[in-house]
Amino acid sequence: MLLTPEINYELKKPIYMQIHDYLVKEMVEGRLIRNDKLPSVRVFSDHLGISRNSVENAFNQLLAEGYILSVPRKGYYVAEIEDIKGKKMQSIEEVSQDTKQQYVYDFKSEYVAKDSFDYKLWKKHLNYVMNYDVDVLYEHGDPRGERVLRAAIAKHFYRTRGVVARTDSIVIGGGITPLLTILGKLFDNLELDDIGMEDPGFNKAKHVFDYSHLKTIPIEVNEKGIDISLLYQEGVRLCYVSPSHQFPTGTIMPVDNRLKLLNWAEKVDGYIIEDDYNAELRFEGQPIPAMQSLDEGDRVIYLGSFSTVLAPGIRISFMVLPRVLNQYYTKNIEYFSQTASKLEQLALSKLIESGDFDRHVRKIRNYYAKKQGNVLKYIKVHLPKNVIPKHGKAGLQIMLRLPDGWDESDVVLACEREGIGISGLGVYRSIKKKPSKPYLILGYRGIDERRMEDGIKELGKVLMMYKETYDEKSLIGKRFLI
Repeated sequence: MLLTPEINYELKKPIYMQIHDYLVKEMVEGRLIRNDKLPSVRVFSDHLGISRNSVENAFNQLLAEGYILSVPRKGYYVAEIEDIKGKKMQSIEEVSQDTKQQYVYDFKSEYVAKDSFDYKLWKKHLNYVMNYDVDVLYEHGDPRGERVLRAAIAKHFYRTRGVVARTDSIVIGGGITPLLTILGKLFDNLELDDIGMEDPGFNKAKHVFDYSHLKTIPIEVNEKGIDISLLYQEGVRLCYVSPSHQFPTGTIMPVDNRLKLLNWAEKVDGYIIEDDYNAELRFEGQPIPAMQSLDEGDRVIYLGSFSTVLAPGIRISFMVLPRVLNQYYTKNIEYFSQTASKLEQLALSKLIESGDFDRHVRKIRNYYAKKQGNVLKYIKVHLPKNVIPKHGKAGLQIMLRLPDGWDESDVVLACEREGIGISGLGVYRSIKKKPSKPYLILGYRGIDERRMEDGIKELGKVLMMYKETYDEKSLIGKRFLI
């Protein structure tokens, strides 16, 4: 049976998902029924004039969702029609919405590999709370967060990051977003309206501020971090930085620039939001102290999170407020409430106090250090030689420097067509201009180690095809000029 889906190369939707959606529609509308045999991967790809990878990825997605069956040495067959109808009460448009963000290989950084999270260890401390501290779950908690966790955070981050914090200056949130929302309210009291944001930088923080009264001002990042001269030039009194490991470039702000930034905050009577998001994941050398540890003028708002070292679904973050902002928070505390699960807060406090958290951090630090080393090895073997990796001694992503002249967005789109999710540096920029140096951001934490080499191999195929197309166009252009 030969099938002919219409492939639209102008769409951002990957080719394999166009094939997937076409086959699902054929099943739902009864043109493909139970036990119908699908064409082989080779026949289908030859018939459509597309790569076998695209067809294979589409079939793998259908297999995973239960729409088709794979019979060894025979091929692919449509599954029970009753099962399909049961699943497909929704429209085709809804199916596309549900699956359009799924990739065969996802090099974006929103996920973690399952083998990096010690589920049994986390469950042990959850069970302890349920067995011995369950009574506290019937009470409303302190809006700042559970005191026992705030005390554990103060001790742990003083020891590991040099952060100086009183228990009552810490506020716990269900992720960074609610904490930034609180900060936006507190800045109202100081009549702070503009905030300088690293560019490229952390989009989620920018989006939160954009929805508040704050006007975000993009400030270029150079080899020393945020450009402090531009902060003076723009006249802002707030800035958001990640000095220990800038996202997404990986830049580490040297001490002299940290001191200059602290001096800027003093001069303009402003504040620095220090996002220390990857504090625990430094693979080589001594840990770099947080900038807050150098702050003698009480100008730094320190942000930390446990999602990276535990799991994204455990939404526990915290901030350390300077004295003035903490006074405003205390004055208006009745308007706030806990946004993080009390059960998880108490379990986390047990995890830290027992020493299990330190052991877990050492374990995943070694895990990711090894994973980064393997990724770099696979990049060297499978990617074109003119694609250069740029990486640091921390973090969970590697920048891939593309050759001059390559279009970053076109490369990302070519990857998506083959089921590979990856970001270009441009998506993290607010200043909309064509980058002089195109980069891809390869986040490696979400792909299982056993599939990592295959994923980079497929990425290499896409980049090689793009290179051949680019070289051919360049050659034609030169001939035209001659």
